[in-house]
Amino acid sequence: MSVKDFTKKYYVKRTNTNCVKWDASKAQGLIPMWIADMDFKTDEHIISGLTRRIEHGAFGYSLSPKDYFDAFIAWHQRRHDVTYDKDWIRFTSGAVDGIVQCLYAFTEEKDAVLITTPVYPPFSGSIKRTGRTLVTSPLLVEDNYCSFDYRDIERKFKKKNVKAMILCSPHNPLGRVWKKGELEELFDLCQKYNVLVISDEVHGDLIMPDQEFVPALSLKKYHDNVVSLSAVSKTFNLAIFYHSHVIIPNRKLRKIFDDMQYKYHKEDPNEFSLLASYYGYKHGDEWLDGLLEVVYDNYKYLYKRLSPYCDILPLEGSYLCFVNFRDNVEEAADFLKEDCGILANPGESFGKGYETWARFNLATSHAVIKKACDAIIKALDK
Repeated sequence: MSVKDFTKKYYVKRTNTNCVKWDASKAQGLIPMWIADMDFKTDEHIISGLTRRIEHGAFGYSLSPKDYFDAFIAWHQRRHDVTYDKDWIRFTSGAVDGIVQCLYAFTEEKDAVLITTPVYPPFSGSIKRTGRTLVTSPLLVEDNYCSFDYRDIERKFKKKNVKAMILCSPHNPLGRVWKKGELEELFDLCQKYNVLVISDEVHGDLIMPDQEFVPALSLKKYHDNVVSLSAVSKTFNLAIFYHSHVIIPNRKLRKIFDDMQYKYHKEDPNEFSLLASYYGYKHGDEWLDGLLEVVYDNYKYLYKRLSPYCDILPLEGSYLCFVNFRDNVEEAADFLKEDCGILANPGESFGKGYETWARFNLATSHAVIKKACDAIIKALDK
């Protein structure tokens, strides 16, 4: 499906719908380029499947679709060439909830947990709220490319006695899709120092052309100390349905996780959340392929317009673009809001030292991207 056809069919105005992204921005008169939320209707198969269920009218206790796990497993085999076993899969009410549950299950209070910054803010928030000790290792961002600082990570592993690491793969906000060799070098360190990897892969379906997503659990030799988090909340714009998966190959770790969930009486997933994901896994390939064309087209346009003024990191995965305004501004988010009329996520919310950076959401129409670029260039030219 072409960019034009996808936009015509699925783009939707979201103002006056209690939309966090648009209605909060509208009150301030701003162009919304923040929060990871699309401006597109989800796949029509998801909409029709949920509609049929609602029209049935009875909302008593319900079972999961019989082939839910088959659909989940087939999706990951088809899209990412990774094979999961049904017995490995557990449910949580979201990726952040999954991280919190993993920290409670696999670490103790005050244990050190490492993240590589800049990164999605709830990572550090989850570590703090569970009473664990936050350890950070800055990513190397040089010549518009980001990589792990393996020496610093190993130093922190030894010095801080790190017990777990939360990995963002693909990376939010840097848009990196980690290569197989990068992950292997990182996981070798984790094995050496007995550090459990919690791999957040909720952006794993959002992969740009010529890029290949490497799920952590596709690297079989690391199965004993890796768990991964997977969901289609970002894939199909289903954030309202709180539903995610924790995938745990190691039997002992699964037992520990199950005991933790039993202790805290974790509920079964809501049927509507299951169904929304299920219909996406079954039928969502064409919709997702169309969306990715739109996002990548928007990225190329934004890069062409803004790269003479800014450093723009390559977009390998996700629909979130990280932009550095360099010495043009002191704080990018304030500049965008006050001088351009744009609401974007502040770079400093992802890590210290990123005040001149901002994260842009590209899951919108070309018209919105053009309007934002016009406003930025006009302000910078002044």
